[in-house]
Amino acid sequence: MAKKKVYEKIDQVMVDGKWTYPGLAEKIFNDELFGPRIKRRLDSLIAEHSEGLTERGHDWYFGYLVCAYTQRHYGINTLLNFPTVTREIFFLCVDAYDE
Repeated sequence: MAKKKVYEKIDQVMVDGKWTYPGLAEKIFNDELFGPRIKRRLDSLIAEHSEGLTERGHDWYFGYLVCAYTQRHYGINTLLNFPTVTREIFFLCVDAYDE
């Protein structure tokens, strides 16, 4: 009989009626599999958008990586209010790029 996978519990906090996920962006950004994917995505975006990246595109830039990470680690197919996480990843990328 196949064992059912036991997933980690995701940390979540309700803020102004919306779920937020403290530390999740940092976990994804520093993950050994997803961190390099974020860097490749950032490099690709920078090459494609010579005029620069805008904050309002963060969910489009990184949404699929957040969804893939949460599905793999937490068994969550659709993370509620995922743009809170993509926004944090965007700013982690900006900070890392500026260093």
